[in-house]
Amino acid sequence: MTLETLASERDAMTLNCAIGSIEADESQLEQLDEMTERVESGEFHTTTDVLIICACVDGRCDVHGNELLPNSAGGTESIMVADDLTHKRFAENTDGSTAAQYRSVLEFLSEMGQPRGGHTAVELHGAPSGCGANDKLPAIYDFIATHGADLRRMAAQLGVELDDATHDMLVSNAVGRTQFSDGSELLNDLKTTPDAKVAELEGAHREVIVAVNTKFGTTLDREALRAAYPDLQAFNVDAWSFVTTARLLTDDPQEASELAAAMTYYNLATACVLAGKSMRVVVVK
Repeated sequence: MTLETLASERDAMTLNCAIGSIEADESQLEQLDEMTERVESGEFHTTTDVLIICACVDGRCDVHGNELLPNSAGGTESIMVADDLTHKRFAENTDGSTAAQYRSVLEFLSEMGQPRGGHTAVELHGAPSGCGANDKLPAIYDFIATHGADLRRMAAQLGVELDDATHDMLVSNAVGRTQFSDGSELLNDLKTTPDAKVAELEGAHREVIVAVNTKFGTTLDREALRAAYPDLQAFNVDAWSFVTTARLLTDDPQEASELAAAMTYYNLATACVLAGKSMRVVVVK
């Protein structure tokens, strides 16, 4: 039985349009079903006091110890992307680069007393920052631009229904973004932000599932998952935090809805760019 068959039989939602390479291999199949069920049950998700996005979905552990913070692709960078795909409020009075827009987001959150965060890696292996959601941002935008229908379908499976105007705005803005700052520049902007949380992740990618977490006020305890499955990891997306983050950015309900939708598209596109077609997707309720 192939990995693709196992995934399609096990899960209602699959990444059959994915173009990446991170997925389970044959040696991991023996533990895969058990781990999938336990993660889906919420066993490894625990309470966090933070309510806005400030850590990445990456499944690896921090060498300095993992903080329990809401996860979205690239951490705080998700906010910049959501703004860029919608109304570009944080691009005003900047040079239009992603780095300048990101700095504007970081400054806003700092003034609000809100956490900011992301990560690098112990071994960069030639990557600019060590964060795939950051370093592969051009490919992720291209995926949104070219696979809008797939993203809309997957979002609907997660209960995120977009009207035509919102969907068209997200795709159009993805198409329109042609200039991207280097990943190392965005990482440096985060590192030089006072009190920013910059995790340093270790080891190779061993993610075998994507967990979409809808349990308010919780996030994945990666240390607990590693203790149970030393050779397996999970991408974790705290989808509940999209709404709380969007509401911090605007008082307008429509704009908040659009920002949360943009975060959904960005996270789904990131999963499809980084992961392979057999990657399992589970919803933690």
